[in-house]
Amino acid sequence: MPELPDVEVRRLYIERTSLGRPIKRVAVLDKRVLSGVTPASLGKGLKGAALLEAKRRGKYVLVPTDRGNMLLLHFGMSGELLLSKKGEPKPRWGRVEFHFDDDTCLHYINMRLIGKVALYPTVDETDIPEIAKLGPEPLDRRFTYKKFGDAIGGHETTIHQVLMDQELIAGIGNIFSDEITFQAGVRPDRKVKDLSDDEMKRIYEEMKRVLRRAIELDAELDEYADEFLIPHRGRNGECPRSHGKLVKKTIGGRSSYFCPACQK
Repeated sequence: MPELPDVEVRRLYIERTSLGRPIKRVAVLDKRVLSGVTPASLGKGLKGAALLEAKRRGKYVLVPTDRGNMLLLHFGMSGELLLSKKGEPKPRWGRVEFHFDDDTCLHYINMRLIGKVALYPTVDETDIPEIAKLGPEPLDRRFTYKKFGDAIGGHETTIHQVLMDQELIAGIGNIFSDEITFQAGVRPDRKVKDLSDDEMKRIYEEMKRVLRRAIELDAELDEYADEFLIPHRGRNGECPRSHGKLVKKTIGGRSSYFCPACQK
């Protein structure tokens, strides 16, 4: 499922391609991706509206419009965005089309239909239930080490589970939790209450560094297999540092991968 870096890349794509132009019409090709809105009400709510900015909160992209409403996009397992010009072929698995008045079209693509498109009658993100319950953004400068410690310190659960808890820290999922703990040299199954201050600081610093680095690379980490654990996660995966076999362990109902030689 797309996590913070993947979603940030999609936010930047909207910012780069789709702001400021009025929407001529909305075409819903598969209403199963809609949440709390019908094809007709989505089209009516966005017709003539211009997208003002693109924001990210956790794993969601929020797009306020000059009509005073907010488009929410969640990408689920396979969601993507593509801007096309008039006459270009439509992408496969397109579910919703936002047609602009200059004859370009922003396609919301979602092969597995695990994701959603919603429209809220507000530009205040705290009025949106999915957003109001989220914890702080890990890359926010205001999210200091002290606030990190206050948020997760002393928890009885594992560091893997805590990093994925969206009400504690927004945007990190299974894959990047593994990456952060790998880069910090800490096993993901360690309980937070048992971590030393030095280990907590390493996790905090690597959380910031890993997420920023992934965004810099457009979240295409497979090309950087020597730098990241992520390309090696899976059956018979090997650690990019020790070259030993990775261990797979179910933690909190999710499959986690780590290197027993590099992570203690």
